[in-house]
Amino acid sequence: MTTARRTLLGAALALPALHARAQGWPGRPVRIIVPSVTGGFDNYARLMTPRLSEIFGVPVVIENRPGANGNIGMQEVQRATPDGTTLLFAAVGSLSINVSVYRGMPLDPVDDLAAVACCVTSPMVWVANPETGPKTLAELVAQAKAQPGKLDYALPSAGTINHLIVEGFKLRHGLDIPAVPYRGTPPAQLDVVAGRVPVMVDSLGAGWGHISGGRLRPLALTSRARSPRAPEIPTAIELGLDQTDYVAWYAFMAPKATPPEIIQRLNAAINRVALEEEYTGRLRENGAATQAMTPAAQLAFMQAERTKWGDIARAAKVEVV
Repeated sequence: MTTARRTLLGAALALPALHARAQGWPGRPVRIIVPSVTGGFDNYARLMTPRLSEIFGVPVVIENRPGANGNIGMQEVQRATPDGTTLLFAAVGSLSINVSVYRGMPLDPVDDLAAVACCVTSPMVWVANPETGPKTLAELVAQAKAQPGKLDYALPSAGTINHLIVEGFKLRHGLDIPAVPYRGTPPAQLDVVAGRVPVMVDSLGAGWGHISGGRLRPLALTSRARSPRAPEIPTAIELGLDQTDYVAWYAFMAPKATPPEIIQRLNAAINRVALEEEYTGRLRENGAATQAMTPAAQLAFMQAERTKWGDIARAAKVEVV
């Protein structure tokens, strides 16, 4: 264990004392609202709930509230009583992309919710059909330039990180690669596996089953560093085909008026679980990683991510009605 990791774990183990208004907290079950369908990134939170239940002394349950790229679930948490017993567990798309792509956004995650803990990251990866798709990312660029508009990509959902990574890549290389829209990742994956669409950008965790089974060919990761889960996959940055680190991340939020001392207790407990070997080991199996951030660091990170993705969305004219 590194010195930095021991320091973070030590800080997480020392749960801060609560102010009088937080004495006896939580006192009732804690709900974690996940604004997506069951079987997706909610698994990252589900792996935490048994340990969080032990720490808090109450049941911790996951409730899925999919819809509008996370906006429906976020609004439910925004309206919840700010006592730390209703939390949001959401992805980069909901927390730092939606404000730049949705017309008439119903809330601003930075202004209308409170940061709690940003604890999971996962690299994204360009994948192709092994038979009909390009063999490398450089070949993808060459094919798209040779035949503009002929090379399609599968798009799980408009306005997502998958979408903006491709659009940013297209802008960087001057490519015309039309999107084939789908309602979610599984049908998009299946059409690439079947050869109906040649390529897509997926998260390493979501695509790992198809990648390890040889049904999808990984072309390049969009992260700055290679993944320990698949060290043979190069990054677009090291290939000289991109310059920016694009990583999916997932974070806990709370209603805006949640008392700071309760936010700190939640942060310490979540970071504690995130750094335990049982949890980190489970995530490594799917190419994901854990981290520990303070609420203030998470807020600054979210704002920086908003700028990065907003620049791409505006340049590519991405808008979701």
